[in-house]
Amino acid sequence: MSYYLTKLLPGLKEYVASADLRSDSDNGSYLLSVRRAVASYRHFENFKRDKAYNKILEHVSREDGQIYLDVLKSRDDGILEAARPTLLQSDVIGNPRKYDYAGESLSPTTLRYLKVASDLKRLFGGQIGSKIAEIGGGYGGQALVCDDVFKTEEYHIFDLPDVTRLVSRYLESFLMHGSYVTHTLNAAQVDSYDLIISNYAFSEVPKAVQSAYVRKVLAQSKRGYLTMNSGKSDHAGREGAKLTLAELESMLPPFEIYDEHPVTAPHNYIIVWGHEPGATL
Repeated sequence: MSYYLTKLLPGLKEYVASADLRSDSDNGSYLLSVRRAVASYRHFENFKRDKAYNKILEHVSREDGQIYLDVLKSRDDGILEAARPTLLQSDVIGNPRKYDYAGESLSPTTLRYLKVASDLKRLFGGQIGSKIAEIGGGYGGQALVCDDVFKTEEYHIFDLPDVTRLVSRYLESFLMHGSYVTHTLNAAQVDSYDLIISNYAFSEVPKAVQSAYVRKVLAQSKRGYLTMNSGKSDHAGREGAKLTLAELESMLPPFEIYDEHPVTAPHNYIIVWGHEPGATL
């Protein structure tokens, strides 16, 4: 469907998968927003403010952004300073909502990506490996931060077909240290990675899709960092629709559970494996 037709018929919805295989982000309006950003430079310049897009991404609150910034400052691990050029560059593309933090205008979403990078450094001692994968890459924000902070050599992003095109458009706006590759789940072969990351996306796809990701991506990965919003209990009517924590324990490498900080929704938690003994967040 063309960008121009969606403008003429704004009530339209469009999906990638059949109803039983849709992720929570495949909600009919998000996909159209992504397609507009890919097709139209004018829309790409402002896609981070699109209301349909904000239902899925770029909705981190000013308050949570302040918490992420406070965590980064308290840890004093060099992440904030190392990624400052990326922080400023990333916030130029897509016109994100920015807030004043002690006299500096910053995007809370980018601050969250930096906080995840700081978590990775604490958990894995900065040794995250050279071949990284992310399930649900959004527009490539986490990939850009990891490339800058850790100088990753290969970054593989798994997402919906149209989303991977937005990732490419976004990342091609920068000069990266390493390389990136985009995949859909069906097009990907079984492979092993030094680290697998997912910021909620793995927990938001149906059980069958989660199982396929485990088989193709997660089970062979040396390290894992998965922020989850399903699995612990029946949350938002998800019972039976997602893998339970017990099922995940039987399918994934042995992992440890950490609290999410700040807690962005009830029942959220972080699954980690391959980390240094005694590592804390």
